[in-house]
Amino acid sequence: MTGSAPVTQLDDVRALVSALDLPATATPDELAARLSTVRRRPIQIQPYPPNIVAEARRTGEPLPYGVWVSGAATDFIFFREDTTHSHRRHIVLHEVGHIVCRHVGDDAGEADSGEPDHATITRAVKRAGGFAADQEQAAETFAYLIERHTRPNLSATGETPAARYRLLED
Repeated sequence: MTGSAPVTQLDDVRALVSALDLPATATPDELAARLSTVRRRPIQIQPYPPNIVAEARRTGEPLPYGVWVSGAATDFIFFREDTTHSHRRHIVLHEVGHIVCRHVGDDAGEADSGEPDHATITRAVKRAGGFAADQEQAAETFAYLIERHTRPNLSATGETPAARYRLLED
């Protein structure tokens, strides 16, 4: 996890995953805790705040399944609760992939509570999908490789994103 340039090459993503040396039973929360220790920067994983969900419903704007907000001292991963456990796991791993691969996240400017404020989360929601295609592919590959390592009972034959998602469903 050294360097400062964003990781986008698939072989480099594979190398990052291998270097993590995760136990086969690692959960996304355990991965985040390990990365928090290594990076000396906490990663908090939590559902979107209710006011963000309510605003999306009110405005009819689609709420991304997950976003990463890079705060002054903490990284935050927000996810939608209205999906399956397996999909939520994959969403979190995808967002962790952006962090591990050093992609550029939204700068939060944390509120006094240490949490990003409403405007910051809204900005991240609107930015979702704003990563370059190669960064999205790298984050998706990261999530897939972690899933394959920590859930070895899954078949590794998913050749398309849709096939991989079907493999990950409960």
